[in-house]
Amino acid sequence: MTMTIAMAMTMARSLPSTAVHRINHPQGFSIGRKIDMLNLPKHLLTLVFTVSLLVLTSRVALATDSEETGPQNRPASKSGFGELPSIGGPNGVAAELSKQDEMREFRYTVLHDLLRPWFDWKKQLKEKHGLSLGFNATVLGQYSGDGLEEDDTAAGGIYRLQGSWIAVGRGTENTGSLAFRFEYRRKIGPIGPSDFSSELGVGPSNTGFAYSRAFSPDLSVFSWTQIFAKGRAGFIGGRLDFAALLDPYPYQTFARGFINRAFVYNPTAGTTGVGALGAGVKGFVSENVWLGGVFYDGNAASGDFDQDTFDAGELLKQAEIGWTPSFAKRKTDKVQLTYWHKDARPAAGATQGNGWLLTANTQVAKRYLLFLRAGASNGGAGVPAERSVSIGLGITNRYDELSLGLGWSKPSEETFGKGLQDEYAFEASYRLQLSPNFTLMPDLQVVFNPARNPDESRVLVLGLRARWDV
Repeated sequence: MTMTIAMAMTMARSLPSTAVHRINHPQGFSIGRKIDMLNLPKHLLTLVFTVSLLVLTSRVALATDSEETGPQNRPASKSGFGELPSIGGPNGVAAELSKQDEMREFRYTVLHDLLRPWFDWKKQLKEKHGLSLGFNATVLGQYSGDGLEEDDTAAGGIYRLQGSWIAVGRGTENTGSLAFRFEYRRKIGPIGPSDFSSELGVGPSNTGFAYSRAFSPDLSVFSWTQIFAKGRAGFIGGRLDFAALLDPYPYQTFARGFINRAFVYNPTAGTTGVGALGAGVKGFVSENVWLGGVFYDGNAASGDFDQDTFDAGELLKQAEIGWTPSFAKRKTDKVQLTYWHKDARPAAGATQGNGWLLTANTQVAKRYLLFLRAGASNGGAGVPAERSVSIGLGITNRYDELSLGLGWSKPSEETFGKGLQDEYAFEASYRLQLSPNFTLMPDLQVVFNPARNPDESRVLVLGLRARWDV
């Protein structure tokens, strides 16, 4: 590894300051111009190149590691949470708590050893009272030299304190649980990643959409989930995170993989505020097929605990049908079709919107996760895109995960105006599991034909995320 770092540093210092790239697209647009490596300072270029080389070589290096070098008899989890009852996707409270409690393979033990008393206390809390608690913080920094404005950096964070209390049916398959989440999102510095994407002139392929500039501390989730039919169906009601229930799939989370909206949340889907009053039900009607439906307050605002907006009766609704080869594989191997509809909101000047979402994902040999997502909408309700398609691949090795995605979207004329060209997005992200509780994720995004930046044939965004789970 030391030799790899030394080679990277030497090669980065010898890189020329300019390079010329040209790609001819079949539709005619040309990506060809002189690039001075984004005018990065020499030391930053060295750092980026070093991280890139380490990412590319890590799978080879780790593949040669002896399995005996890893800790023996490691527990499967930190606090014994297991799989908490839930009917939502990976961004839901219960699912996120379960995932962050997993004891993953990691490089360094010191951070975990220092926190062992905390995890032991959480385990006792779960065993005695059925309460699972967790905190996570995700901080993102980005750089791009291709923007419309002078800003070339952005940063923001997402912070969550959350819990799930199994109050009814503890120890059975049919449980009743109360979930809560206190959430805070904030820009760090003059501009946040969500606004940075706008300054780059990007349309549907938002390069940091979840990292809002101002999301006041809020009780964004406070809901009851009732599981029945021996765990094969459930009801949820209360204050909900719509992104945890609408068209979920494995990468619809901040804990792994992607940042770009093209790969996290379908750009043709209608949205509402994070923390919306609503209710829903989902359940298997056969061994392989499930049905579901949810509604939310269409006027909810993220970071604002104002329930009066529900009285307007303007809703976001969804209906879903899905297929999986078996109940045990319902998260990793599935095909689901979702219809959504959002009512017009005259007071907000928003038209009604509707559309279809298709998601398919499958896991191969426990290491490879492939996905295909598509969507079509009428362009209303403020959605960024009228059409979209994305494909991707996740590769997991002993410690880390590499995520690759390629997407296309047709900007909504109602949202962005007429005459805009289609956007294409590419993203590569690498999750470095340094300890069970700390992860670094370098990220590269390239958006071709940015819809609101016609002077650029592409914009390139470098990013680095740090995530802490306890």
